[in-house]
Amino acid sequence: APGSIGGWYSSDTDACSVWTGSAWKDVSGGGGSDVVTVNTPANSSGTVTLDFASKSKYIGAITLGANVTTLAFSNLPGAGNYAEYELHIKQDPATPRTFALPASHKALGGSDTAIAAGVGVTTVLTASTIDNGTTWRYAMQESA
Repeated sequence: APGSIGGWYSSDTDACSVWTGSAWKDVSGGGGSDVVTVNTPANSSGTVTLDFASKSKYIGAITLGANVTTLAFSNLPGAGNYAEYELHIKQDPATPRTFALPASHKALGGSDTAIAAGVGVTTVLTASTIDNGTTWRYAMQESA
């Protein structure tokens, strides 16, 4: 029927497709078969760059070795595509460090706006954008 959406799944190929109204489009993600690699961005100077490699999701873990003055992004998936990241930020085990967020980051209600200062403590920062990084909506909390 016009406007209806149908789909199929093949266990032989581990693929799922959705009818868009004019063609079948392969769909991925959301299942247990998609394994996401944990990236470890470098932190030897003031800049940390998250390289999305043209994908919509970035997962990273970093132990701070210096204050972060710039959080940068490369290879976002492009205009009209959703992107999100989750970054586990562990404090330096000896000296607390700072982590500056860009002005493009807007906190969700109830979020921390700075990473936890305790030595060795981890803060989890999760953010998403629907406008190719012009605005990121984020939540950030210290983890036990």
